[in-house]
Amino acid sequence: MMDKKSLGGGVLRIPAEESGADPNREQRDYALTGESPLVGLIDSKIYPPYIPDRSHVHNCLEMGICLVGQGQVELGRRTFDYGPGVIAAAGRGLYHRQENTARPGTWWRYVLIDEEALLREAPGRHRPALRRLVDALRREGLYYDAGEENGQLRRLLQSIFETYERRGDASRMELEAAAVLLACIMARSVSAAVEDAAGVTRDPSLRGPIEPALQYVSENYARDVHVEDMAARCAMSPSYFRKVFARTMNMSPLEYVNRYRINRASNLMQSTSAPIHQIAAQTGFSSPATFNRNFRRYTGKSPAQWRRSAHI
Repeated sequence: MMDKKSLGGGVLRIPAEESGADPNREQRDYALTGESPLVGLIDSKIYPPYIPDRSHVHNCLEMGICLVGQGQVELGRRTFDYGPGVIAAAGRGLYHRQENTARPGTWWRYVLIDEEALLREAPGRHRPALRRLVDALRREGLYYDAGEENGQLRRLLQSIFETYERRGDASRMELEAAAVLLACIMARSVSAAVEDAAGVTRDPSLRGPIEPALQYVSENYARDVHVEDMAARCAMSPSYFRKVFARTMNMSPLEYVNRYRINRASNLMQSTSAPIHQIAAQTGFSSPATFNRNFRRYTGKSPAQWRRSAHI
């Protein structure tokens, strides 16, 4: 049995539609107006006997928090246990499903966000981070456990529903702003995960001995950067500096410089319309060919391909 209501003036279209491609999968689309990143809210209470949930996709981002219950949530190819306080998010086109096992019931609340509207309305300087978020959500989703480190997300999600329950549609402006803030917090966690995967040490206390070199790169990446200059900033010999840098950052100094330049270049390609050859020169690459080679190495795409995919 299900008690499932939408909040937000009937913006949502709840019924599932068969995709026609696989009888065990469903396409469950919502009505997107394109006017706001916030599509709507869902307050979902489900009671035994539970009907098996089919693997399904949406045409927008669905982010949910469990208030009551337990079971498993499947995001793409990954499966997680859930309980009160757990948050799960699936991007557009990512198949996901939920298996509920709790008695007497299960209670989830969901925020639905139009990814295209989010990217379109975000300030240009923030779009690269939000694009990484959208890509991660569409590729494998995001799961946040009930630990205190995820408390900010939980409190914001709860606040969204409490605001609507108090003020209804009159709270639309606050709700839209809160939905964007949700995305920004998730984007920060994705950026941290990307740095972890790349072996980048973010804690200044751990990278202290080479911090002057990192600062030097951030100020001079558009010009020639030599290991000798980086080492001098840290009062080390070049050979010793290379060892300390590799041990701290899990990459060579040259690798770090290239990654830094590629990151700056991708930000410029996302937020400006400057020609690619101009961006290559601005970020310290000696020629377009060198830029293209390095960009493809780190992103798997040519600069032109990446720019096309990064814009909605």
